[in-house]
Amino acid sequence: MSEPTPARRRRERERVEARHTILAAAHDLARAEGWDAVTMRRLAQRIEYSANFAYRYFTGRDDILLALVQDGFARLRTAMRDAAGPPGGETAAAVHRAARAYLEFALDQPEIYQLMYGLGGVRVAAADAWVEGQAVGDTLADHLTAAGVTDPDSAVLQLWATAHGLIALHTVGRTVLTTDAITAVLDTAVDDTLTRVLSADATRATRE
Repeated sequence: MSEPTPARRRRERERVEARHTILAAAHDLARAEGWDAVTMRRLAQRIEYSANFAYRYFTGRDDILLALVQDGFARLRTAMRDAAGPPGGETAAAVHRAARAYLEFALDQPEIYQLMYGLGGVRVAAADAWVEGQAVGDTLADHLTAAGVTDPDSAVLQLWATAHGLIALHTVGRTVLTTDAITAVLDTAVDDTLTRVLSADATRATRE
């Protein structure tokens, strides 16, 4: 296979940069005015290009939102994997770190998290980002599997339901808990789940 020509490499760089500019503008607009404000016309105004510019790189608004969701899941998975470390170590500590990374991502980038999980008034079909979403759960499942848990998916579902529920309540203002308090509730839920699925030795005071 021949190497791409300089012109082709330049066009690819320009395409990547243009997509990044459009996605960043969409995120900024959502942060300022909510996801309903993200339209192709408003994006063109924000990046100061013609109304047709974004259509060179995305098929429309839904395509932009899907790209943001897929990127969000990819970054969330990376944050959790980096926090947890490789499977096969001290499982309880790794799961705690990954769960906290999940919570930190959601609280640090609420607009993206809301879009990922349909909390911002705009929904992206779950099936369109199913693989990316499953990969987030697999981060925890890999550690539980390495520890000998026979049904890691059930444990992951329990942990995800707790974390997501806390974040959703916080997002809509149904709880006045501080970030530290939310983290403490999540830590307790992680302890409870690990006590159920792991041996007693593996769940002793391993939290950092």
